[in-house]
Amino acid sequence: MTNADHHYYLHTNGDLIYKPYRPDPSDFTKKIWSFDPAQRAHAWQIILEALALGADIVRVRMLCNKWNLTYNDSLMMLANTKPTDLMKEGMTRLITEVLRMDVDVYWERVKAQDQK
Repeated sequence: MTNADHHYYLHTNGDLIYKPYRPDPSDFTKKIWSFDPAQRAHAWQIILEALALGADIVRVRMLCNKWNLTYNDSLMMLANTKPTDLMKEGMTRLITEVLRMDVDVYWERVKAQDQK
């Protein structure tokens, strides 16, 4: 299996589903992502964009745990990734529903970290 054989798609019911092949788009597919497990940016893009599009939070938390997408890792992501508009939209849900932090506190910590 090559890295091109990994895909996730967001179903209209909020399920974020893995497929070892590229799924065919349908009326039930909100978005399809290719996924290279060696690329942390791919994991962040999937999670943040899926959150923006209404993904089920339980599934998102499970994938965040699996991929070790933590507060500290989010700092690295912000420093090394140019977020898409959808990723930016998903940040608030990530902060409040996955990291379980207050949005203002999160951004204050990010700002403080940037000043170090």
